[in-house]
Amino acid sequence: MSQILFVHPDLGFTSRIKEEAGNQALTTSSMLQALQWISNPEIPLSGIYLNPNDPRYSALHFLEVTLLRRPATPVFLIDSENEIDPRSNPEFLNESNIKGVFKGRESFREYLAPLGLEFDPDGSESLPARKSLKSSHSGFIAIPVEDFNGLRFFPYDVFVEDESNHLRLLGTRNSRIDSTYLATLQAKNPWLFVSEASILEIRESLRRTQSNCTEIDQFPAAWKTAEVLFQAKNLLREFQKGSASDGFVEHAHLLLSDLYGLISSLNTTEKLSKMIQMARDCDRTLHCTALSIMMAKVMRLEHGSIVEILGLASFFQDISLFQSPFGDLSDAVREKLTPEARAFFDQHPILSADLLSKNTTLPEVILQVIRQHHERRDRSGYPNSVGGMQLHPMSEVLSIINAYLDAGEGFSEQSDAICSHYSEKASQALFNLLNLLDTP
Repeated sequence: MSQILFVHPDLGFTSRIKEEAGNQALTTSSMLQALQWISNPEIPLSGIYLNPNDPRYSALHFLEVTLLRRPATPVFLIDSENEIDPRSNPEFLNESNIKGVFKGRESFREYLAPLGLEFDPDGSESLPARKSLKSSHSGFIAIPVEDFNGLRFFPYDVFVEDESNHLRLLGTRNSRIDSTYLATLQAKNPWLFVSEASILEIRESLRRTQSNCTEIDQFPAAWKTAEVLFQAKNLLREFQKGSASDGFVEHAHLLLSDLYGLISSLNTTEKLSKMIQMARDCDRTLHCTALSIMMAKVMRLEHGSIVEILGLASFFQDISLFQSPFGDLSDAVREKLTPEARAFFDQHPILSADLLSKNTTLPEVILQVIRQHHERRDRSGYPNSVGGMQLHPMSEVLSIINAYLDAGEGFSEQSDAICSHYSEKASQALFNLLNLLDTP
């Protein structure tokens, strides 16, 4: 008996599985923890169950690493959003080595069914360590026979050593596995071999899918959103550690175009609300960016301006706060800062625009929106009390979204006071957006 790995962001789900499965299941909401288990060659895993809709990790990158570390271990998806229909995109599922899709409501026994395993919650306490070997055959990867025990078909062309230590073909890809013969073989030779080229072929397919995931018509919206948000968050983290450059700006523009495309393709309130929730859980900057883009669409602003101006301004608005003399202030509450830190914080719109101006060729209109992203129509904002006709329309959108996010759960009580600082057009657009998302 071996263990089953579940990677899912819902602690309620993982707790239920752990309670049902006991020691037979490994559960985590952390991609890092999951990859550590997968990369440990001594941990026997009969199956891996993955939720692809968490923006804290890239499901496609996870599949790629799993493919390299556990080529024969079947991977199943947990589709809590009920978006993945195996009949609609069998080619992608097959090429990704995905063996099936579950909805997240099944019992642990039901998850075991495709693997042909028995339920033994205490059996993993005395599990022997999984065998680990570097192949002596050039161009081939050695895989323990036990990794194939839960499969009905070979995922690749599989080879076995003969009496002369030469490799001979045991089974072709998608050919049926004879479990009885496999057990007999395992007693004689614990290893099977697959070509590195066949693994790399699937790996490249996954990489192409990751770079073009928003262009695949049948790719689930929640999974697309998670991939785009994860990549955007990674770009922000890299940006925080390094310096501004046109390369970063170009990459950000591509991601923002993907994000705009996703927002445009989501045609129900439920899907839009889910996307905003994912952005909120991922990162404040991305939450602000998604809301700003969505509000600009509500206001019917020009598509190119939304991405080119508002999107980039939203994405880079707080870059000067990441490495301030007072540490990372990007998530700081302005009113709770020391006088010195607050003085720096109040200048961050100017400082962010200056940093970008020195290191990139961003157009002046984008820098203007960044300088004004906390200014208000009635001139009560900061740092320069800009208002009236001097306040760029995109700046007002970004400012009122920031004010909404800063108010947090108290926005309902403060909404009249907050919106009194902005134009009626911007205030009404915000309420229309919140009504669209069914958000207080």
